[in-house]
Amino acid sequence: MKKTLLITILVSFGVNAQVRERNDIEIAPFVGINSSNYYGDITYIGDSNKALYTPVFGVTADFYMNSRWSLRTGLEYQTLGSSVYSSELISNPQENYYYRYFYESEKLNFLAIPIHANIHIGKSRNWHINFGPTVSFLTGANFGGEKVEIDNLRKEHVGFGLGFGYRFNIHENFSLGIEHQEYISFTNNLNTFNSYGSFIGNIAGNFSVKAIFKIPSSKKEQ
Repeated sequence: MKKTLLITILVSFGVNAQVRERNDIEIAPFVGINSSNYYGDITYIGDSNKALYTPVFGVTADFYMNSRWSLRTGLEYQTLGSSVYSSELISNPQENYYYRYFYESEKLNFLAIPIHANIHIGKSRNWHINFGPTVSFLTGANFGGEKVEIDNLRKEHVGFGLGFGYRFNIHENFSLGIEHQEYISFTNNLNTFNSYGSFIGNIAGNFSVKAIFKIPSSKKEQ
């Protein structure tokens, strides 16, 4: 009986040890793989493009308002774009001209700042669902591995992010997490002045793993 009671107490402590309190902060560096493509004016971007796969990494910070809700922000480096269906006119030795068709990577590099609400669910708050606006800033672009000018592209982007994840409790102040995030941009990649009414937006999804470090609150609830 005593042994059963002791095990119950230890298990209960392990479950509650990871539940966050108001004013707690979590810092979580992460790395993952991102899948992106364009959406919008099909006559402009074509219908044969394929998803572009690129690495994504950064750090997120959760500021807890209570044990269930936190405000998430951070800084993320991500590459969006598409694997673009392209062609070029080439000639053979008999001077018969024909086209060669191939896919070329078109990459747009962004620094992104999420401003998300994050709800933590489950008895030990291992699951979470986050959602909200994301602000991104274009830092560079390249096509087929060659750097291209970004003067004709919008530099500031606003979109919406939605994701969910799970964490594995290792220690009271440390966890390992897995997470899936989706993103859609509401901003045209092209400058309005040069877009001729065409809209090309970005969509993306990524899977990442993260190390989660808790910074306990120095303010104790009364």
